[in-house]
Amino acid sequence: MADPTPPQPLPPSVVELDGPFTHEFVHTRGLRLHAAVAGDPADPLIVLLHGAFGGWFDYRHVIAPLAQAGYHVAAVDLRGYGMSDKPPAPQSSNLRMLASDVAGVIPALGHDDAVVVGADTGGTVAWSLATTHPERVAALVSVSSAHPVDLRRAAAARPWNFVWILARAAFFRLPSRLWASSRRLRDRGHEFHLRLNTTAQFQQSPRFSEELELRRRAAAISNAAASAVHNARVLLAAAPLAWISAKVPSATLLVHPDQGLWTHVVRRARVRVTGRVAQARVPGTKTEPHVENPQGFVDTLLEFLRAGE
Repeated sequence: MADPTPPQPLPPSVVELDGPFTHEFVHTRGLRLHAAVAGDPADPLIVLLHGAFGGWFDYRHVIAPLAQAGYHVAAVDLRGYGMSDKPPAPQSSNLRMLASDVAGVIPALGHDDAVVVGADTGGTVAWSLATTHPERVAALVSVSSAHPVDLRRAAAARPWNFVWILARAAFFRLPSRLWASSRRLRDRGHEFHLRLNTTAQFQQSPRFSEELELRRRAAAISNAAASAVHNARVLLAAAPLAWISAKVPSATLLVHPDQGLWTHVVRRARVRVTGRVAQARVPGTKTEPHVENPQGFVDTLLEFLRAGE
């Protein structure tokens, strides 16, 4: 139900945070996307992609450490989010389109390829990019995510392991106006999602409240809520038939918590990826390690990248 007197939408500037990075805009496929950028453009590029409930700011604490380690780093607001353009939501967020957006961001930042890091639906987009534009992906880092074909098949084979993912997918198949018109519902949804995907220790820290408030404010940006619904739908979206047997040649790091459902997802990923595959768990975290333990996430990522040099 819509709020009786809905508050006014917030401006995109609410996520224009200060920090050891610069806010830049890149143009790709007629779209202007925002990225928080740091590091030397001559260094290898790392592109960071957020999930359905976040934004570029999910990675704000990992940007500088990665840049200091010798990388050009860009945390991107996907279309419809934050300070990026927000085209009309219907038909604006599908797998091919989102992957093509990121494929255009990489050369716009002056690079031929990038290490692509994606969490949640950002991981779905990263896997899609590695499938459709493998030449753009120097390495893939999948954070609590999976290739869309593999996730659908794993969930179909063992639905009892994917109850929350299936429930979330069902909710976001409802009309987008349900989520877009009620800030109260969004606020509660963001809190539920963040609690579900982080540890009790993190929830008792001041950073939990900070992250939750930031996500709530980002979701209240004009036209962002409807876009988030369509982004959330890509998690279990039907992929093109050609993707069913498509291989991913990129070296791949799978970062996930110690939960049974990931065993089956990882098994499918190892069949799909023809490059080097590694698994890792960031201590003291659940499915959002880049948010809960940024330094641990950076250490895990750098260990993987250095092992491939």
